[in-house]
Amino acid sequence: SGYESRFWVKAQPFEIGSSRDLRQEMTGNLEGQETKSGYARGEAICKNIVRPSIRLEDLPQDVLYKIVSKLPSKEIARTRVLSSEWRCVLSTFPRLTFDGVARCKCDRDHLQQHIGKFIHEVNAVLQKHGGMVVETLEVRIDFIGNLLIHHLNNWVGFAVSSRTKNLTLDSFWDYKDRYVFPFEILDNGSIFRLQQMQLSFVSVKPPSHFKDNVTRVPASNLRKLHIQSLDVSRKDLEDMLSHCCNIERLRIDRCHLDDQLTVDGSLSHLLYLHVECCKLTKIKFLAVNLVTFLYEGTFIPIDLSHSSKLESACIRFREAVFQHAVTSLLSGLPYVHNLTLRIAWQHLEKQWLWDNSLKFSHLRHLQLFFSTYPKDVDRVLYLVSLLKATPFIEKLETHFSGYPLWLADVGPRRQELGQCKYNNLKDVCITGFKGARGQVEFLLHVLENAPALEFVTVNTNQKASKEFWPYGGNGPPFEEAKRIALTSLSSTALPVKVKYCVF
Repeated sequence: SGYESRFWVKAQPFEIGSSRDLRQEMTGNLEGQETKSGYARGEAICKNIVRPSIRLEDLPQDVLYKIVSKLPSKEIARTRVLSSEWRCVLSTFPRLTFDGVARCKCDRDHLQQHIGKFIHEVNAVLQKHGGMVVETLEVRIDFIGNLLIHHLNNWVGFAVSSRTKNLTLDSFWDYKDRYVFPFEILDNGSIFRLQQMQLSFVSVKPPSHFKDNVTRVPASNLRKLHIQSLDVSRKDLEDMLSHCCNIERLRIDRCHLDDQLTVDGSLSHLLYLHVECCKLTKIKFLAVNLVTFLYEGTFIPIDLSHSSKLESACIRFREAVFQHAVTSLLSGLPYVHNLTLRIAWQHLEKQWLWDNSLKFSHLRHLQLFFSTYPKDVDRVLYLVSLLKATPFIEKLETHFSGYPLWLADVGPRRQELGQCKYNNLKDVCITGFKGARGQVEFLLHVLENAPALEFVTVNTNQKASKEFWPYGGNGPPFEEAKRIALTSLSSTALPVKVKYCVF
């Protein structure tokens, strides 16, 4: 009823056993009272209710930290204006973030003119929080010069004394003269407390006593590490990573070793690994429980052969021979379940050893991005070489791009390659279909060898990019490509249960 709904709105802080108890309580409280309407009865009840006196600042400090930690910095600032008590509570929240561009309200080109103001504000805030436990300290500033070195060292020292768990130091420096991270400031306790760290554009040269400490105690609590554009030797980086035995998420971005990165230490807790734009010759990790792997860069051997729980891998090579890349991944990612492969500048060979003994025996979902150049228009069908290594595939996505494919009537026929059954394949999706013979033969090869097929989708637009058409006129012949796709599907003896869509 109307008065019950109003009661619930005003009394929601209370815990009441059931709606029956509520009705009994309301009836009892109103006994002997004469009311003219249900609304009046509800108002009378609400007047007898005493609201609890629990306030935000009455909660335990650790609970407050958890609540406010879910808010972004801007929302924390807005929440401070609600009341003087809340302002007091939030001022002790141990999460300090300093962004030079945001605080100085200028672009990066003019930040150097305001660097003194930024340093003064950071020092003032840190002084105010002296002696407190600061869980998170983040400093981001794009500035080249030696003025900040002394202050950066002091800020790292503050993180040590404040028992910081999450430390971010993101400073842009010249590649030849970078800020050297002061490892000598760290002791066993501070290293052990660190759970998350991000270091960008710094030089990492740990002294010998620090390496001994790392081997003996510390970095065991580090859960998340993001290193970007570090000046570090291969040996130091491998030693540091090998002893982060409890690390769960690792990202390595633009760290140029010009050598292989081999981490022999067992990283049994590592679940997420991301390597991007690094100058490496090989990657090898011993991470048996790795779930997600992302790589972007030049084509190099990747050895994750011990990662038996690898669910998802996304590989983006800048340039590679398609068959060579597939062969390397077959040996390096044998347990992957979901694979995305994109080669920006790829080359296809006309012949390949079809009876390759290596297989993606765990692969269930394959997402393939294929950029076609004029010299490879007649080789599209050779993508089948990858499918033949996926005997248990269930979902196939192939995304074509490249205007030379439009209605290209060149290339071999599928009968020349022989049959290969994909008994588990249920879902096929092709985008960027341009009516090329290679695409038609590829589609028909898949349809004729997938007895469990349920869904087929063919799209003449290419995924996530605008179609380039250099010939003027009315643009690409989408309708003709659609007609060819429909003709190909209707000429194939598809199972009755198959649903297909061409658009």
